[in-house]
Formats: sequence, structure tokens, C-alpha cells
Amino acid sequence: MAYTYGNGRVMSAQEAQGKNTNAIMAGWVDRGPWQYWDTINSDFSISGIGGSSTLAGAPGQSLATSYSPFSIYVGQQNSLTGGTKNKKETNMTRGNQFPPPRCLLLIQIGFYFSSQMIKPDIDKILDNTYIEFKIDEKVFHEGQIWQFPGGAGLMGVTSNAGESVYTLGVPSPRFTRRYDAWSKYIAPIQQFSMLITVQGTPPVMAANGVGIYMPIYLDGLTDRSVQ
Repeated sequence: MAYTYGNGRVMSAQEAQGKNTNAIMAGWVDRGPWQYWDTINSDFSISGIGGSSTLAGAPGQSLATSYSPFSIYVGQQNSLTGGTKNKKETNMTRGNQFPPPRCLLLIQIGFYFSSQMIKPDIDKILDNTYIEFKIDEKVFHEGQIWQFPGGAGLMGVTSNAGESVYTLGVPSPRFTRRYDAWSKYIAPIQQFSMLITVQGTPPVMAANGVGIYMPIYLDGLTDRSVQ
């Protein structure tokens, strides 16, 4: 079965499963590695967009009961911050779907915490949340956030007092959860979603912290128009 859009051909399920890595597929599409990302944030000094300190996840404020990354795209209002989503926060151009011929063979889901976040706030997120990732209405991936290490971040040693850095997992692509032969294909326009649920009463972020700044990325292969 081949996935189509308009009169164009994108890729077959067999091709997607085999992870054909040809740069040009018979003149149809330009295929290559790609990442889609989104950011959950409440720290306005990091995001640079300004906002109110009383919003969910800000210093001294409780987390929201749930978060839906990849649903708000560039140029839309971010309901969490009151600002407008910019390219640094996300590269999505549609909510919960990819415009044709864009698609994604999803190889990895990764989470990252800003190095400015303090460990107690990171622990509150890791200890109280879980995710569900759906394609259409079916859950294909679920688990606690710590099960999806990003394989990125800072690591080092400092002699400065009061300075520290914490990462989720080891900052190396080798120490990530990649699906390889079990990678899932998301076709153009096909709906997908990620729901991050805060179980129980949402914890309050530390008043002396920076709030939440958590980038999330979907790593894999995508198709683009041949120019």
C-alpha cells in the first residue's frame, strides 16, 4: 500500500519499514534525517518572549494538569505563556500533523531539560508525569518521561559555587531509546498527538527556580519536495 497526497506518491509501508535512505527516491521526494521539536516552557528569561509569572509551571506556581506538545505551531498563540510560538520553541507548521509531502518515520522520542532548571523541579516533573503518543487514535508509545532520554545536554565540572547541570540520561546519542525496525510511519496530514499527564495534584515549582523549560523532539526520516 502506498500513501498518497493529491496526485503525488510519498512512500509505501514496505519502504517505510525498510528505512530506505536514498536521498532522492526516483524523482518523487528528497528523503533524509530530520527532527521536529516543541518546547514546554514557563521561564520567560529563557524563552525571551515575556509573560506573566502566575502562569502554570512558572516559579512558585503549580504545573498544569496536562500538556499537549506539537499542537501549537509557529505563529500561533502559546496558551501556556500568552506569547506567540517562535521557531526556537517549535518547527511545527501545522498542529499535530505534517503538510504534504512532509511525513516522519519516527525513530526516537527525546526529552531535554534546560541546564538552568534546578534539580528539585526536574524531579517533580520526572516523578509525577507520564506520556502517551498516538498516531490517529492508537497509542504507539507510552511511559514515564525518564524512559525517553534525549541523548543531549551539558556535562562538565565547575569550581564555581552554586553552579550545577543536570541532564536526562547521558548526553550521547548512543544512550537513547531508538526503535530501529519498530519505527512508526506518520503519513502527511495524518493526525498524531502527545499527551503529557501530571498524575494527581500538580506539584508546585520552586520559587527560587526558573520554572519549566523542556524541549521535546521527534527524530527520524522525512520526505521533502524535490527541487
